[in-house]
Amino acid sequence: MSHANTLYAVFFAPLTRRSTYSMKQGKNGRAFYSYDYYRVHFRDEIAEQCKSRCVYCDSHESEVGGRDSMELDHFRPWSIPAFAHLKDDPTNLHHACGRCNRLKSANWPSTSASEPHDGLVGFIDPFEDDRRLYFAVKSDGSLTCKQHPATYMVRLLQLDRPLLKLLRLRRILRLEISAYIAEKLPEIEAATAGGGSLTREQLAQEWMKLADYHRLLDLCDAPIDRLKSVLSSCLDQV
Repeated sequence: MSHANTLYAVFFAPLTRRSTYSMKQGKNGRAFYSYDYYRVHFRDEIAEQCKSRCVYCDSHESEVGGRDSMELDHFRPWSIPAFAHLKDDPTNLHHACGRCNRLKSANWPSTSASEPHDGLVGFIDPFEDDRRLYFAVKSDGSLTCKQHPATYMVRLLQLDRPLLKLLRLRRILRLEISAYIAEKLPEIEAATAGGGSLTREQLAQEWMKLADYHRLLDLCDAPIDRLKSVLSSCLDQV
């Protein structure tokens, strides 16, 4: 797989729904648990089908504080009368980071009960549509909107906020480093064992390249660590 295709697969991967969800045995047969009960006991089912990522910004839960920082979003807001019956339906629940979930809130601009967007505004259902047809990621971690309603989602959910661009850039860099190691490690190991074709000067150049990668990752990580430290200090004073 080429680097371009690999990068394409790293972001907004296609999602597939589970074939079954945990249900309770009621008087009239099997029924869904309440949303609150499901959120506590079976949220892993939703996280796993969403590949442990926010269905909106695509950040992995490990990048934004772990599973406890994630929420179960009602894709079709149950506060809208037409969707009230979906409050406890796990097929209407999506794994989302807290920021995206709060920004989305009960917004539902589509006037159709069945279609999540009208081709201009609304939301992309990640289980019904390939999000890669709507979003592309640039080398600096920012998003390109390929077709609507991507522009609406980027604006409403602030999908190009600085933290998200930084997280995407880190993912790109780690992908590049993995590809670099897979290509160069056998040559370097051969040289270390006294064989191979790399000269001492070439080995020194590879060392410098690896150091550059390490420095770039440090630059990506530093702002996050610094922000965490400042926020922690502020919270301690509250």
